[in-house]
Amino acid sequence: MKKAFLTILIFTFFFNSKIIANENDQLKQLEDSLNHYFSMLLKEDNDVNKIELNSKIVALFKKALQQESSFYYPFFDLQNVGFIRSDDYKLRIITWNLPYNDRTHKYYGFIQYKRNKKDYVFYELKDCSKEIKNPEMLILNSSNWYGALYYKIITNKRKGKDYYTLLGADLNNLLTKKKVIDILYFDKNNMPVFGDKVFKNKVPPVARVIFEFNGQTNMTLAYDDKKEMIVFDHLSPSKPSLTGQFEFYGPDFSYDGLKFERGIWNSYTDIDVRDYSIGEF
Repeated sequence: MKKAFLTILIFTFFFNSKIIANENDQLKQLEDSLNHYFSMLLKEDNDVNKIELNSKIVALFKKALQQESSFYYPFFDLQNVGFIRSDDYKLRIITWNLPYNDRTHKYYGFIQYKRNKKDYVFYELKDCSKEIKNPEMLILNSSNWYGALYYKIITNKRKGKDYYTLLGADLNNLLTKKKVIDILYFDKNNMPVFGDKVFKNKVPPVARVIFEFNGQTNMTLAYDDKKEMIVFDHLSPSKPSLTGQFEFYGPDFSYDGLKFERGIWNSYTDIDVRDYSIGEF
């Protein structure tokens, strides 16, 4: 009986290994095709052709992500795409941008979510940021997404749920760039929800934080793991008379922060960044 059980285990192991190897071969082929189309996209000057090439990229990603093993596939050879994974290894987000000739951008991406060993889902992200009015106050979803290139996931718990805070960049247009702090969690049906009014840097609290500033400069927006705090440049206009004209905003050499305390991102002002390790973002 034990010998028969051991034989079944060995057979199952090799059978599953064969399936994974075959899927990885397929994923490698899809990765090569994605690289090909991204290379063409970089060389393309016509916006209509760019959109057509990008639609092929989206279709290839959908085909790849339908395989559950894609959640672990590294896509190491794939250029021009951002991949970030949460600390709890339940979430991976893929994002990239489509630049137009007028220097505006549209964002594309996917969420891969693995709640448990048997529950894998993925969602396409559809950027509607240009149509969204008052985005700091709205709760959004994957079909109504405030697009950005995400580069950091901060993992917390809130009310017993996995709670992810996202740091992202938006190249926006010729005059300004943006940085974004957004919230992502999954509802009882495993559907992604973007935004939650937990940011105490404004009154009333906002669902996401959006910084806009001069397109020729940059701002720091980073997370210090040891201090458990989001740290960012304070932005000011070059003259008081230019308040509200964000193409004239830039860092003023002071820094503010947000710290997750009791389920809320509480605001801290004028912090000393010499005490923090915040990298280059």
